[in-house]
Amino acid sequence: MNKRLGILTVLSLIILASGCKEPPPCDFEIRPGPAAQNQMQTALNQVKDGCTISLSDGVFEFSRGLTMDSKSNVTIKGVSRENTILSFENQETGADGLLISNSDDIIVKDLTIRDTMGDALKFTDSQSIVMLRLNTIWSGEPSEDNGAYGLYPVESSNILIDDCYSYGASDSGIYVGQSDNAIVRNSRAEGNVIGIEIENTTGADVYDNVVYENAAGIMVINLPGLSQLGSQTRIFNNTITDNNLGNFAHHGHIAAEVPAGTGILTLSITDVEIFNNDLHENNVVGTAVASYLALVGIGVAPEPTDPNYNPYPGNIYIHDNSYSRSNNYAPAEEQSDFGNLLVQSFGANPIPDFILDGIFLPESGESGTICIENNDGSSFVNLNLLNDFPNNLSFDASPHACSMDPLPEIVLDIPQI
Repeated sequence: MNKRLGILTVLSLIILASGCKEPPPCDFEIRPGPAAQNQMQTALNQVKDGCTISLSDGVFEFSRGLTMDSKSNVTIKGVSRENTILSFENQETGADGLLISNSDDIIVKDLTIRDTMGDALKFTDSQSIVMLRLNTIWSGEPSEDNGAYGLYPVESSNILIDDCYSYGASDSGIYVGQSDNAIVRNSRAEGNVIGIEIENTTGADVYDNVVYENAAGIMVINLPGLSQLGSQTRIFNNTITDNNLGNFAHHGHIAAEVPAGTGILTLSITDVEIFNNDLHENNVVGTAVASYLALVGIGVAPEPTDPNYNPYPGNIYIHDNSYSRSNNYAPAEEQSDFGNLLVQSFGANPIPDFILDGIFLPESGESGTICIENNDGSSFVNLNLLNDFPNNLSFDASPHACSMDPLPEIVLDIPQI
C-alpha cells in the first residue's frame, strides 16, 4: 500500500471512530408530521447567522411552545399565510407560540400562528425585526381564555409589522411595548379587545391599517412602573370602524377598563399626532384623551408610585379626521367601569365624538396643550372628571382650536425584505 494513502486511511478511521459529525446545515426545511416539533426546535437552536428556516405548506401540530435565543440575521418563513399553519390547538407547555429573544436582524414571514395558550409571536430584547404577511388567530368566538397578544414585540427596537392580521386576542391583536422606533402598517385587526396598541414606546408610526369589530380600535398609552416611558406616536390614514365588540379582557387588566365602542384612546401620553383617519360607527367615542389619574379617580387603578411617571397627557394634535355614526349609544354587554360611567352620564343623549377627561398638567393652560381642528362631522365634550363631574361638562371646544408642528416620520434600521 502507498505509504501516504495508508496514513490517510488510518486518519479517516480515527475520525470515524471518534464520532465526528457533520456540522449542522445553514438552511433548514421543515415539513408537517410527527417529527416536526423536534425538527423545528432543533432548527431554531442550531440555525447559523445569515441562514433560513423554511416551513412547507400544510398544518404543523405543535404541543410545546417554540423558542429562539441569541441569533442574528435569520429568516423564518412559510409558503404563505394561507398555506403554512402553525397550530397550537393541543399545546401543553410553553407560555407562547414562538418566542424570540436577544436577537437581531430577524424576519418572520408568510405563515399563520393559530390557537396558542399565550401570546402567538413574541419578541423580547431584540433589534431590527420584521413581521411580514403573518396571521395570528384564535379560532371560534372571541374569549377571555384566548392568549393575550397576537404580535407582541416588547423591550425591542427597530420594529416593522407589515401586512399582518390578528383575530381574537384577549388583550391586543397587534402590540408594541416598551420599545423604540416601530412601524405598524397595511395590517388588519379584528375581533380583539384592542386592535392595535402602542404602550410605553418612543417613536411609532401607525398607518394604512384597517381596524374593525374590536372592543377598541387603537390605543396609545403610558403606564407607570415599566422599563421606559413613551412619546412621539403618529396615527394616520387608518380606517377604524365598528369597534363595538363587548370587552372580553380579564378583569384586573388595564385592557378591561377600555370602553367597548372606542375608536382611538390615548392615556397619559405626550407628543401624539392623529390625522387623516376615517372613524365610523364607533358607538361610545371616536377619539378620547385621558389621564391615568382618571382611572385612579373612579377607583379602578392605584395611585402611581413611579417617581418618573407623568400621568398627564399633552402635546396632542388631532386634525383632519372624519367621524360619523348612526348610533349614539354604547354596546350593552361587557362594558367597562369607565364605559358605564359615560353611558350613565349621557343617558339618552348622544355621546360626543371627542372626549377629554379634563385632567391636564396644571401649568399647561386652558388647552392642556391638546389641539383639535378640521375634523369632519365631530362633536366634543370635556368631562372635567375631577371637577364636579358630571355637573360640569363643557361642550366648548374653542380652548383646543389650535395647531402644532407635525411630528417627524419614523425611519427604521431593519433587514432588507
